[in-house]
Formats: sequence, C-alpha cells, structure tokens
Amino acid sequence: MLKLTDVYKSKDAVPVLYALLKEREGRVNISHRQMPTLSEHRRFVKSKPYKSWDLILSGKEMVGAVYLSQQNEIGLFLFKKYRGQGLGKKALGLLMGKHKKVTRFLANVSPKNQPSIDFFKNQGFSHIQNTYELRKRG
Repeated sequence: MLKLTDVYKSKDAVPVLYALLKEREGRVNISHRQMPTLSEHRRFVKSKPYKSWDLILSGKEMVGAVYLSQQNEIGLFLFKKYRGQGLGKKALGLLMGKHKKVTRFLANVSPKNQPSIDFFKNQGFSHIQNTYELRKRG
C-alpha cells in the first residue's frame, strides 16, 4: 500500500531527500546546476519551499518524494530501483487527491528528461510551452 507522509513533519526527511537528489542525473535538473551540500539542502527543506512536500512510502520503504509548488507545479522523484512499477502514477494520484480544490496542475520537466515527459503525457498532461534561459556571465 502506498501512502504519503509530510516532509515538513518528518525527522527522517532530509537524508532521504538528499539521497534521492544524489540519484538524479545532472542533465535532467532544472532546479540547480550543481549538487548542493547536505547543509545547503537541509536549509532548503527547512525553508518550506513548497505548498506540499511528501515522502512516498510503500509499506515501510521510502520509495521517493512528491511536491506541489505554490504555482501548483508537481515534482515527482522515485529512487531508481522503484521505477517502472506503477508507483509514480499512484503517488501522483495521491498528491492530486490531497489537493482536490486545485483545478490546474503543471509539471516542469527538462526537455532532456524523456522518461518524465513520457510519464506526464501518459497521465493526461499536455505540452503547453518551452521556456528558454539566458545566464549572464560574470
């Protein structure tokens, strides 16, 4: 049975979230250019950056995390060993069920992350925009 548990109320959240972040391939990151330190990540979590942020549990196993930003953008990450088992779809359903009043959900996905693009398309999401970035040097 899959369930969500609030990151902001969990003592064990930071190490789990950091391990999950370490598994992400750098080429698919949108949120950061380099891996933060554990201290930086701890500060980020403590800042409560999302409207809702949950660890995903399957039985007693922590399998990933899902969040909903203030702009109703979804972030969903599973540890590699749990991918391809339908857990992402179930976790997405739990998150959306928790936020029944939200009428429009978004998913910002790196164009280099084809598995995530395919996942959200398979859940009924449609492509609405491409965003471009210019970083000034110096």
